[in-house]
Amino acid sequence: MVYLRCRELPHRALMAVDAVGLAVVTVIGARAAMDAQVTPVAVLILAVLTGVTGEVVRDVLRGEFPPLLLREEVYATAALAGAAAHLGLHRAGAPDTANTAVCAALVFALRLAAVFRDLDLPRLQGAPR
Repeated sequence: MVYLRCRELPHRALMAVDAVGLAVVTVIGARAAMDAQVTPVAVLILAVLTGVTGEVVRDVLRGEFPPLLLREEVYATAALAGAAAHLGLHRAGAPDTANTAVCAALVFALRLAAVFRDLDLPRLQGAPR
């Protein structure tokens, strides 16, 4: 609290920590969905929803609009890529530990690349700014 009164929060450092959280929670969601033996499409959906829910809640509590999911940021896309990789590696017979590490690293790397290189997804035609 004292630090926050004297200094501004380092935005990029917070985004890096957020990327770690997205990676971990996305993989947890994918593993839980696979443990429940749902369809592959449901694994992808549940993993992405699990990964991005914390960010959506944060946006709502801060009153940010549009929420992150409606912006061009690479967030849900990174979670989807990690979930798809997790599902693919699992089906290929990769060990769980290696699968988890690779997929979490993929989500983390994609999100960090987007943050530090200012990468965005293409804007949809007619989407609000």
